[in-house]
Amino acid sequence: MKDHNSHDVLLLCTSCHAISNYYDNHLKQQLAEEFQAPIGSEEGLRLLEDSGRRQVRSGARALLNMESLPAHRKEELLQALRKFYGTDTVTNEMLQAAASLETRIYNENYVPHGLKVVQRHTEGGLRALMQLESRWRQHFLDSMQPRHLPQQWSVDHNHQKLLQKYGDDLPIKLT
Repeated sequence: MKDHNSHDVLLLCTSCHAISNYYDNHLKQQLAEEFQAPIGSEEGLRLLEDSGRRQVRSGARALLNMESLPAHRKEELLQALRKFYGTDTVTNEMLQAAASLETRIYNENYVPHGLKVVQRHTEGGLRALMQLESRWRQHFLDSMQPRHLPQQWSVDHNHQKLLQKYGDDLPIKLT
């Protein structure tokens, strides 16, 4: 099986493409629920916003740009910076660095929705992956009801060849 199979590349007009995407999102949501592969949840985000770092950056920017800050607020912001840097004094260089601090951090639990669905299918071997492929193809037929598919187009295209070549119990390893 290939990442993108030319058998599955079909020309659609712009409006049909939009309709297809709409229906595809319904199937993606079903797959998300079936395989605990959420779409758009925190574990589905590659980068997360670190609120602590955002507060430090915001405080540093306020200290650099606001001469008229009340003394107690200025001290609160300086205290937050001292705590963040683990120091007793905050230098101008620290303020400058904090003002441009990156607030997004890499989410170590990130697994894209599609990868998670495919990973779950690989546990069932080649046949399970082919079932996923057939499911998407059947979904396209059911939702779009195309009238002009190529004559050789099939929901199970190449599946028999793959089974004959690799066998039913081919272990699948994703890299």
